[in-house]
Amino acid sequence: MTREERTLLRKAAANPDGRIAVKRSRSGEWHADRDRLYALTSCGHLLSLGERMGPHIGGTFAVWQITPSGRALADAIGEAGQEARRRSH
Repeated sequence: MTREERTLLRKAAANPDGRIAVKRSRSGEWHADRDRLYALTSCGHLLSLGERMGPHIGGTFAVWQITPSGRALADAIGEAGQEARRRSH
């Protein structure tokens, strides 16, 4: 798992609803994180909820929900990071 994927998984876990989203640009391009979120989906850590229209005109978002296994992994990643910081001080 890449550093960027770990960061995205932790962001989903930190969200009160357990969700994370990326917005499509006006030119129709998706942010690079979309591919990373799909990689997490293929591992079973996220569940794709599909595309949703945002609150603003022209805003389309792809939305994912963290799974129980994804939350457990995000918690483990967070605990490992905290332990590493404690040892470095």
